[in-house]
Formats: sequence, structure tokens, C-alpha cells
Amino acid sequence: MRKFLIKRESPEIPSASTGDIAFLLIIFFMLTTVLRTEIGLKVNLPEAEATERLLKRRNVSHIWVDKTGKITIDDNVLDINGVINVMLLKVADNPELVAEIMADSDVDYGRINDILEALKEAQAFKVVFATEYKRIGG
Repeated sequence: MRKFLIKRESPEIPSASTGDIAFLLIIFFMLTTVLRTEIGLKVNLPEAEATERLLKRRNVSHIWVDKTGKITIDDNVLDINGVINVMLLKVADNPELVAEIMADSDVDYGRINDILEALKEAQAFKVVFATEYKRIGG
């Protein structure tokens, strides 16, 4: 058994190349990361001659309706009862909520009317319709 301790010097890690290593790691992760593209319904919006832009985006809930009548809110496909439940929660959380209906131009009006009735039942009275701006002469 030893009577005295031998002091060992720990090897130093060279810090001169840490900036290069960090830069290479950033480049690696930027190149290998798959950016999530928005997966949603394909919607062909109707055209309008006059539109108005919504200023506060945080108070807007987007309701997508494709030409088959499928309804999507926050990437969740819902039926009419689901629309009522989701919008009840959203309106309770934010009373200033505006429901923006983004419906395909080929959707039956009966389906849009069902959504409007569901929004009325959920106390979501602020409703707007998204349209494509019709450019005159171009």
C-alpha cells in the first residue's frame, strides 16, 4: 500500500477549435432537420372583389372545409359536434375569438350553414369568411 498520493495532472482539452465544432454541429443539424410543412386540407377559396385583413392573428381560429365537406380545426378532423366542443373551449378561453371559415368554393352551402349553426351554439358569434382577392385587369 502506498504511503503518499501521486498527483496526476488531468489532460487539458484544447478549446481553440470549439467554435469550429459548434459551427459544424449547427450546419449539420440545419441540413438534416426536416422542416414540417403544413399538412391540411386542399382548399380552393372563393374570390371576392373587396376584402379586409384581420389585424390580430392570435384571436383567430381557422376552420378549414375542403370540397368533400371535411372540417378541420388545428389539424384535427372533426364532425359538427366536435366543432361545437372545440369552439366552446376556445371561446371560454378567449372571448374575443374570431372564427375564420376557410371553405372551398365547391362546398355545399348546407355544410357551411351547419358550421355556422355549430358556431352559434358554441357562442362564437364573430365569424369571417376567407376569400381570394380578385384582381381586376390582371
